[in-house]
Amino acid sequence: MPVNQPQVRVMIGNAPLAGAVALEVEQVAYFCSGRFVVTVALGDAAYFASLGLQTITISVAVTAAGFAELLTGQIDNIKIDLLENTATLSGRDLSARLIDTQISETFANQTASQIATVIAGRHGLAANVTPTTTPVGQYYELDHARSALSLNSRNGSEWNLLSVLAQAEGFGLSVTGTTLNFGPLPAGVPILLTPGSCIALGLDMATTIPNSATVKSWNTRNKAVVTQTAGAESGGATLIRPNLTSAQAGTLAANHLSALQRHATILKATIPGETVLTTASPILLSGTNSPLDQTYVIDAIIRSIDVRSGFVETIHAHAVG
Repeated sequence: MPVNQPQVRVMIGNAPLAGAVALEVEQVAYFCSGRFVVTVALGDAAYFASLGLQTITISVAVTAAGFAELLTGQIDNIKIDLLENTATLSGRDLSARLIDTQISETFANQTASQIATVIAGRHGLAANVTPTTTPVGQYYELDHARSALSLNSRNGSEWNLLSVLAQAEGFGLSVTGTTLNFGPLPAGVPILLTPGSCIALGLDMATTIPNSATVKSWNTRNKAVVTQTAGAESGGATLIRPNLTSAQAGTLAANHLSALQRHATILKATIPGETVLTTASPILLSGTNSPLDQTYVIDAIIRSIDVRSGFVETIHAHAVG
């Protein structure tokens, strides 16, 4: 039997789209678009054949509390199956507008928050932006061209630019609904996970994760080699990046080591579908009576609804320690 069968509401612009038979919505934690796939009864093939680029909003109602929005995004692809009498719409959340927009401006004298606010406004997005004070030209001192020209050139996108600025400020970057979020990651409500609360639960443990990360650079201002290592002194990964200060190289090494260690223990759990959990919510695993009982950080949440399985969600997370 299905886990549960919620109500599904799909809106194309301001118009409801009836006949949803299956959907999948993926929410990710790290500088990427959320994605969706929704399949509906075909009905009028001419409508879908001429639909084109549109905004879509997907919501579900699990309880009497009403509908909760899972994603607002843009339709990137439409597949029509005439024999199955279905249309499948797929695409990304509204970060797609920034990802698809190439950029050539330097923004040399503006702060990261000012840039984020300007870009949000260009795409009709509300700006949930934490103010910053550092002009972008100061992030890399004399290597100003790397910050304000190369990464913002015609070879880069608005999303790439904001991702770099967010990482420089230690911020998160996402689009939820019609709002661009640029600021410290929110603290989510922890969720307790036990084997008994899951439909499926598994862990994947790597045995050969690097125990250190080294960054090597040449600083043209000081005319000196810069080398910084995080973790053990040997047996790790090495990055080579131009024109970093010693402090910048140290930060990059620590961040890269942290990224590598996220792959040490990976949790994958399938639970009954709900609409409250976010990628900011830490997971507290309990009940295995082993060192696996610890805190995990969510990397992705995939919510799926179909006639056979009902409403379920799959969580991908990595161990903190």
